[in-house]
Amino acid sequence: MIKRFMKRLGYDICDASSDSRSADGTLATRRMSGPLPEVPLSEVITPRRYNDPEWAALHADLERYSVDKHVFSTSEGHIYRKGWEWTHCLYGLRKLGALSSDARALGVGAGREPVIFWLADHIREIVATDLYGNETWTRSDGVEAPAEILADATPYCACTVDLSRIKFQSADGTALPYADESFDFCWSLSSIEHFGGHEAAAQAVREMARVTKSGGIVCIATEYLLLEEYSHPEFFNRDEINRFIIGASKDLSLVNGMSWDLPPTEYLIDQICFNGEGVHRCRRHVVLNDGYVQWTSLMVFLRKK
Repeated sequence: MIKRFMKRLGYDICDASSDSRSADGTLATRRMSGPLPEVPLSEVITPRRYNDPEWAALHADLERYSVDKHVFSTSEGHIYRKGWEWTHCLYGLRKLGALSSDARALGVGAGREPVIFWLADHIREIVATDLYGNETWTRSDGVEAPAEILADATPYCACTVDLSRIKFQSADGTALPYADESFDFCWSLSSIEHFGGHEAAAQAVREMARVTKSGGIVCIATEYLLLEEYSHPEFFNRDEINRFIIGASKDLSLVNGMSWDLPPTEYLIDQICFNGEGVHRCRRHVVLNDGYVQWTSLMVFLRKK
């Protein structure tokens, strides 16, 4: 039964009748340890990114800017998906040559992410948007979009940066108040799923495409349902990722393919209980379970045509 379940998740389980058991008698899979192979930047979260020295160095550097230190623990098994999202966004943007010193960037649903402050040390200008000050939003899905940041962002950055390079503005991600081709790149990390459903998320993708310059990058992370049979009003299964995210805008194309590989077995089994105190657990904070569906993080890098 376990083998059938793992195969439904896309795992290649070796035949137990052959030499497929390790010394402790457990079934082997072909996705466990070892260095990360050459894979597309667009991917379902993979803990093996932490084995990449370049990626890990960026992760450590980003921690200097963050007030949320708990998401940067990298001891055995202590991998927190929000830290992966922040780091992998910057890693991909750097790999794609988007982080030039004269670049202008837009964050959509950016809250108080350390990505904003890290960018202030590396590019010319950052516009960070969210529904800052919207009381209904900040009491529910927008708890990380404090109104106070509009007046003073200092308490939300753990080190000193040139805050004159950052503009915090309240804006609706489905109707961005900016001219066409205003930014060199845009990013949105686990925000668009809260904009009002799948169609609203697709509209947000189209808006980011509109305000991004030709040749620029749009980086999006969102919540990915583990099984294609799942449905959810905000999160996305694989078909919905292709339809509402990757295929939302005719002006965007996936940069270099997509890796749909799921995290290793231990992360799939050791899930976070979303509706209990365990939601704050740091150990393997990768796959979440609300009792109805299981989901994790997925990120895509799209280029404006």
